[in-house]
Amino acid sequence: MPFLSRHEVTVEWGDCDPAGIVYYPSYFRWIDQATHRLFHNAGATREGMSGGRWTEGIPLVAAECSFRRASQPGEKLVVESHISRFGRSSFTISHVFRDAAGEIAAEGTETRIWARKEGGASSLKSVPIPADVRRRLGG
Repeated sequence: MPFLSRHEVTVEWGDCDPAGIVYYPSYFRWIDQATHRLFHNAGATREGMSGGRWTEGIPLVAAECSFRRASQPGEKLVVESHISRFGRSSFTISHVFRDAAGEIAAEGTETRIWARKEGGASSLKSVPIPADVRRRLGG
């Protein structure tokens, strides 16, 4: 059973475009935040993953989002996130945004890799997902 993380976001005025609906980059910001909450809530962070000079981390390699209906300022959305696919070193995180009635406002996915680096960005290499991280996230 995958580990599920939930949290609420409030759509703010600054999250919206001139038409008064959520501007699409806001969803990608919320998705990124939800991924970090998922790992934190599962206790799946490791030394070397935080700070500006990380040596181990989960860089993004692909992202997409489908918008089911417009959301507006003041609306509260519940973000549900879980790992929907594990590979050797890559994994996909699924995110669902639900409104107060439980209806889906948007759905997104991210594909990330488990990676280490020993210097600059060019030293970044994918490595197997640690067994304890996989276990905590339901894999």
